[in-house]
Amino acid sequence: MTFNPDVDIPRVRAALAWMGAALDITLLVVITVVVVRGCRRAGLITFDAALFAGYTLSAWQDPLYDYSGPFALHSQYALHLPSWGPYIPGWQGHSDSHLNIETAIGLAGVGGFAAMIACVWTQWWLIDQVARRRPRWRRARMLPLGLLAGLVTVCFFEALAISTGAYAWAGAVRSLSLWGGHWYQYPLYECFAWTVFLTVAAMTRHNWRAHATIPHMFRGTEPAVSRGDNWTRLLAGVGFANVATLGYMAVNATATLFANPAPADTPDFLWPR
Repeated sequence: MTFNPDVDIPRVRAALAWMGAALDITLLVVITVVVVRGCRRAGLITFDAALFAGYTLSAWQDPLYDYSGPFALHSQYALHLPSWGPYIPGWQGHSDSHLNIETAIGLAGVGGFAAMIACVWTQWWLIDQVARRRPRWRRARMLPLGLLAGLVTVCFFEALAISTGAYAWAGAVRSLSLWGGHWYQYPLYECFAWTVFLTVAAMTRHNWRAHATIPHMFRGTEPAVSRGDNWTRLLAGVGFANVATLGYMAVNATATLFANPAPADTPDFLWPR
């Protein structure tokens, strides 16, 4: 694991990169403590624990952003390791080997996937606030609210990551992006895809907490009375998160077939020339 101190990066962005790494580590510690305590109270693997494990083990899919062509650029200044993307059959990512990296700690890459459950919790909290004030609203009416809450959540976390320089969607379709043609362009299809797949998890959690509805992926494991049942619940969460992540990746990889070249103003710390 290494970082490239020779890239041309402003001091403010360099500081933000380390702050992002510290934030990610702190967030992962807090999430782990919350999840473990939840499991101990319940005496079984909870939905949060299964989802946390699932998102963490979905990190292997990060190179799929670039499966059909260059799409994502990670900060070269952040702690990173070589990408396993070039070893995936059919992968068509960056031709420059130094761009094929995976950030280990920070607001993107492996650490970002593990902390994804924080997005679910944020979206669920927004949904719950409205549900408490509108207790008579049926589930069908809550779904649009869930999507709206997801859109707010996604835009917040994306704005945080992109503005700090953690990553950039360099290979986005400019006509389908906000601020298209600039390094900080934001592809709308990526935003909506993430919102949809995040909402599935957030609404499942809302129904579980508000209506004591057993998540579909746990059906048949209630009550979990054996170690085998808990392993089944854990693996169900891993499968659920990986399938959702794969769907999200498929949207972005398909769109990359029609993508434009990386913007000329892409900074050196994202694209060393």
